[in-house]
This record gives sequence, structure tokens and C-alpha cells, in this order.
Amino acid sequence: MLKPQQTQRIYAMGARLGLVDSKNKNDLLHELVYGMTEKSSIRELTEQEYKAVIKELAERLKLQSLDEPPRKPYKTKKYEDSGRGKMSDGQRRKVWRLMYQLEELDAEPSSAKLGDRLCGIIKKELHIDCFSKQPFRWLTFEQGSNLIEKLKKYVANAQRRKDGVGK
Repeated sequence: MLKPQQTQRIYAMGARLGLVDSKNKNDLLHELVYGMTEKSSIRELTEQEYKAVIKELAERLKLQSLDEPPRKPYKTKKYEDSGRGKMSDGQRRKVWRLMYQLEELDAEPSSAKLGDRLCGIIKKELHIDCFSKQPFRWLTFEQGSNLIEKLKKYVANAQRRKDGVGK
């Protein structure tokens, strides 16, 4: 005969799995116990039967928790889609790095602010209007990737012009 704590543990684990129906004595938990031990009452289990039932319930709990994949660490958001279809933080940082590189390669300093220049490039290359305070507001992850590739070409062309002028 089981101790009250052991019986409670079986019921608690069964409840977490959704096997317990308090209105029905022949619920899924009791069917599981009967199938494993051929005993209709959980209190009548021996110590070995108790351990076998607990092991089975623990296995099922483990499998149940595998249904939902664990959340990704916060760091991956920097490099992947942020989940809402918007540009990721990593993409935004890359765009700004490329814009600063482009600014350094200018033959003459531009009177336009960097955000305004970026909006001009977004308008020209992606055909999307934006504001210099929030240039990425309407861009998707895919458009962000395209923008990065375009900016890399801008930087490469500016580097070639600078190298050609210096020779």
C-alpha cells in the first residue's frame, strides 16, 4: 500500500498530462495504471508498481514538453528575423556600419545627414518611402537583406572611385 505522498505524486503527474478526470473514477490515469499493473486502485500499488507508473508518467511528461520547442536565446534575434517580418537588429546595425563606411569614402563631405542619405537609397533601390528618424520601420527582413547587398555595392564603388582618384 502506498503512502499518501506517493499517491498524490501520481495524481499530480497525471493531472499535468491531462489524464485525471475528477468526475470519473475510470479516467485515463486509472486506465494507464490498470494497463500496467492490473490494479484498479492507485492506493493498492506495490513499491515496484509505483516506481514503474512514475517512470511511465515522467517519460510522458518529457515527451509532452518536447512538443513545444524551447525559445531561442535572445542573442539570435540579432541575426535572424525578429518574428514580426521586420528587419532584425543585426541587419539594422550592418546597414548603419555600411552607411558610415560610405560616408568615410566620400570625396567631399555631404551636406545631407546620414539618415536622409539612407532614406534616399531606400527610396531609389527598394521604392519605399521612409523617414530619417525611423528608416527601417516599413522594411521586411528580406528587404533588409536586399538593402545590405545594395549598400555593399555602393561601398565597393565608392572604394574604387577613391582608389582611382588617388593613383
